[in-house]
Amino acid sequence: MATWRNLAIGALKLNGTTNIAAALRRNARDPRRPLALLGRA
Repeated sequence: MATWRNLAIGALKLNGTTNIAAALRRNARDPRRPLALLGRA
């Protein structure tokens, strides 16, 4: 689980996110959002 969280944090940082906690909550609410961040949707 820590590996997945670190992957998510790394992707958010590469995307220019400054508030990681808020971005993780926002991505947890919408399942399409993380895929869009990775360029899959």
